[in-house]
Formats: sequence, structure tokens, C-alpha cells
Amino acid sequence: MAAGMEPIEVNWTIHRVLERYPDVLEELIATSPAFGKLRNPLMRKVQSRLVTVEQAARIGGVTPEALLARLNQEAGLEVPAPVVAPDPRPRIDAEPPDWLDSAEVTRMLDVRPIMERGEEPYKVIMSIAREVQPGEVLRLLVGFEPVPLYDTLGRKGFSAWARPLAADCWQVDFHRDRVLVDEDTTAERGSTEDLDWERVDAEVTIDVSELVPPEPMVKILETLAAMPYGSTLLVHHVRRPIHLYARLDEMGYPHRTQDLGPDRVEVLIRKPRAEAS
Repeated sequence: MAAGMEPIEVNWTIHRVLERYPDVLEELIATSPAFGKLRNPLMRKVQSRLVTVEQAARIGGVTPEALLARLNQEAGLEVPAPVVAPDPRPRIDAEPPDWLDSAEVTRMLDVRPIMERGEEPYKVIMSIAREVQPGEVLRLLVGFEPVPLYDTLGRKGFSAWARPLAADCWQVDFHRDRVLVDEDTTAERGSTEDLDWERVDAEVTIDVSELVPPEPMVKILETLAAMPYGSTLLVHHVRRPIHLYARLDEMGYPHRTQDLGPDRVEVLIRKPRAEAS
């Protein structure tokens, strides 16, 4: 393996794979007809940023281990031993859930036109999902099985039932079983102040996505220390920085986190106008 060439991992997004090893595109497309639209630059822009190698394998009907091996071999890389999470997909051949016929579909969204425009539907989906009450259903029409959403909405109290309507159309019903408190609510409680995502323009933006722990936390704290009081920092990250929250709360720095998709998180941090005592 050439120096500086790191093997593809199952948790890499397809965007990251194609950015570093663009020659594996045809191998990915050959894996399944589900990936045929990746030849379209607009569709590739959307799908590749939302889906990891592991999720792409689930979508394509192959094992993550098999897809990982094929991509690495095509790129001329050694194949790492994958660490694969349990398959989050609802089984199509399983018994339909009790709520399928009784629960009311109160929200419905066809994301195919959004994706065909080269836009990411994640924010729209999550915004609509917040409006769904316990016992109600959000129905999505998508061009492929939305594997990443099973885990994301599952953490927010939804269960799912999916079925293919055509080769390029899936209907997925998400039932709100209950309302869950986000795992970091305790860390953020009392620390959000007026951080409105629609109103705040960050004076400073940094990207720590490529750093390894503890470098992201160090860079964020160093950046905050150099910023003027009363300013706001926007951080692009690959995960929620749980350990950072306690430090920010201790310093009295309001913060808010927003999930944008797999391996894509934004953290907004306000440096108060005066140091907390």
C-alpha cells in the first residue's frame, strides 16, 4: 500500500470514499442497481454525503464486509477487519406492526424531487419528524431504502416499516412510539440561551472533522480562547462532542448541537460578553 493511503473503513461516508478514491465509483455501482444514480453528479452529491459504506451495503443488499473488501481491493488497498453494527433495517418479511393499519398518517413527504435537485432532504425530514406526535405516522417516499434514518429516528422514539413500491421508490412509515429526550439534553440544559439556528451568524467557523481525539476538543477550546467576548463559534464535527459539553457548561458558554446526517454534526457555541465567575 502506498504511503499516505489509508484503507477504507465501514464508517466512512461514500462521499469520503469517492473523494479519496474516485476510481472505485464503477465498482460501487456494479455492486447493486441501487447505486446506479451515483453516476449523476447531483444525485452523487446528495446520496454520498448521507450514507456510510456500511449503510450502502445494507441498501445494496450485500454484506458490509463484502462491499468493504471490494472497494479496498479496487483502490489497491489492504482490507481492514470491519467492525459492523447490527443491521438496523426492519425486516420486510416480518409480521407487520400493530400500528400499521390503525395509526394515522399525519405527515407525508416525497423526498425524491428534493434529491433530484441535488439537495439534502435530511433537515426537512427531521423538521417534519419533530411535528409528529406519539401514535402518529410520518410517511416518506424515497428513491432507495433510507437505512441511515432507521437509527437516527429510532433514537428519537420512532419505529419503522418499509416496503419497495418500485425499483426506484420505497415507502417508509415512521411511527412515533414515544417522545425521547436527546442523550445530551442534560449536558445542554440551561446552556442554550438564545442560540437560534435561524438567526445566529457565527463570526468564526472551524472544521475538526479530520482530527482525532482529543485534538477536536483542544482546537475548539483554543479557538474560543482567542475569540472576542460576545462572539459565536460554529464547529463542523463528525460526532456530538459529549466530553466538551461539560467543559462548556463549567465555563458558562451556551451551546447547541444540530445533527445534519451520518458523521455530520454542527455545534454552535457562544462566548459570553464576560467570563463566568
